[in-house]
Amino acid sequence: MEIHQWIWQHRDWPDFSFNAAPLLTYIATASQLIGELAAISRSISDQERRGALERVLSDDAIETAAIEGEILRRSSVRSSIRKRIGLPVEQKDWDDLADGLVAMLFDARDQDPKPLTTERLFGWHAALFPTGYSGLKKIRVAKYRGAEEMQIVSGPIGRETIHYIAPPQSQIQAEMDVFLNWVNTNDDHNPLLKAGIAHLWFIMIHPFDDGNGRVGRAITDYIMSKNYPTLMQVISFSKHFSLDRKGYYAVLEKAGKQDCNITAWLKWFLQTTIAALREAQWIVDGVITKTKFWQLHQDTPLNRRQTKVINRLLDAGDTLEGAMTTRKYAGMTNCSKVTASRDLSDLLDKKILQKTAAGGRSTSYEICLPGL
Repeated sequence: MEIHQWIWQHRDWPDFSFNAAPLLTYIATASQLIGELAAISRSISDQERRGALERVLSDDAIETAAIEGEILRRSSVRSSIRKRIGLPVEQKDWDDLADGLVAMLFDARDQDPKPLTTERLFGWHAALFPTGYSGLKKIRVAKYRGAEEMQIVSGPIGRETIHYIAPPQSQIQAEMDVFLNWVNTNDDHNPLLKAGIAHLWFIMIHPFDDGNGRVGRAITDYIMSKNYPTLMQVISFSKHFSLDRKGYYAVLEKAGKQDCNITAWLKWFLQTTIAALREAQWIVDGVITKTKFWQLHQDTPLNRRQTKVINRLLDAGDTLEGAMTTRKYAGMTNCSKVTASRDLSDLLDKKILQKTAAGGRSTSYEICLPGL
């Protein structure tokens, strides 16, 4: 009887298998959503597409970093993105870490079907760690990890829980050669399944000292971009990985301790993909509404505070917690309540805001979208 502790020690590694039946419904739902999104995306203008891309990539960069415990400033991320897509940079807030991550995300989503190579992965890794350090720790940048055992652990020192041990350094080059050849040549699977298999496979190899999660999620983007280039302008997978971070780590840990049947992982991956696709539809609808709104009000005189708050309301849609109030407005724009009240009254007069139907102790407002 074979005894193994980790997936890569199984005799079938890396010949993954899965049960198709429980996945078919998810594949069908995702495929339908992809078709709908592709049709909508083809109909929107370049301006609307750039607006969607800015928003999606901002979320993607911030959330893929947050999964690994790294906090990026949204203003820095947006500055880097806007510079790359030809939009004016409203606030110069440069950060090398944010710019490196954004550079990797753009390259992963590049519609030029260049193969995924060792050199390309090393370039991504170097972009993530421009100083050669991860926090205070010096790491091997643009190189596979060294001879130290790669353990994924949690808990206090001396009482750590080992969640996974990756293949030894002596196997990495051979493992990655097989992996990259598969990514570049295998067309046996539905692209959604291929993206899910590739993500898990790369994470199980865990070839770098640090940054494996971010690179692994970029590989997902790369495979999806090759098959659905239009879709990748409007969708973020990393945001939804982050929203279910606990589930993400739990299903990866479980897969790492089992045999090569990865049905449970693929089910989670497809469910998360569906959630990302549904939000992408919401984002595209919001971007179209925002564009039409500003076309309608392009000659309406507004100050910078008013423009900022309107954009915030348009971007948030129905996700903003509560309606706009004088207090919220003052907090968002760093102005006095007297100034906030004056600005809001002006927006009410110009029919940009309207009072909400709900009563309460203070007047509240919502965006006015007649016919949009």
